[in-house]
Amino acid sequence: MSLPQRVLILTGLFLIACTMAFGVWYAIFDEHQTLVGMGVHMATGFAEMAAGNPAASSIALENYAELSREYRREVHAHGHWGMLSLILIILGLAFNRLALGDRQGLMLAWLLALSAALFPLGVLMQIGPAAGLGKLLTVPASLGMVLGLLISAWTLIKAK
Repeated sequence: MSLPQRVLILTGLFLIACTMAFGVWYAIFDEHQTLVGMGVHMATGFAEMAAGNPAASSIALENYAELSREYRREVHAHGHWGMLSLILIILGLAFNRLALGDRQGLMLAWLLALSAALFPLGVLMQIGPAAGLGKLLTVPASLGMVLGLLISAWTLIKAK
């Protein structure tokens, strides 16, 4: 097994372990509490509007929207880490079929590995006080993943 294959497969396995650990923690300590909070804020918003208190309704619905954004980011980060880790493993298994030299193959493997790890991390960081840094990290990481997949597809087509 070549070094680029090891980078991709080991990174994929590491990310699977991380996403499973995050998923267990999230399900036990955060997800259900967030969903309950979303329900409470939504019901409060509707009840306050029905009672003729639009200001309180607006505040409750804004709180619902914030929790909903948090929930979506956490679920998406978890799902992306899992899917990207599988892509890394599959690419690692087929990497010797790509028309790349050793150096180019290693650079592509590191681009894919770093992008797959940093993109979902950037999404998660957008929840807390590092939201700006998370946005800054998400864009280049997602572009790196797209570029790496395009290069992989192109070199696979070229190899045939």
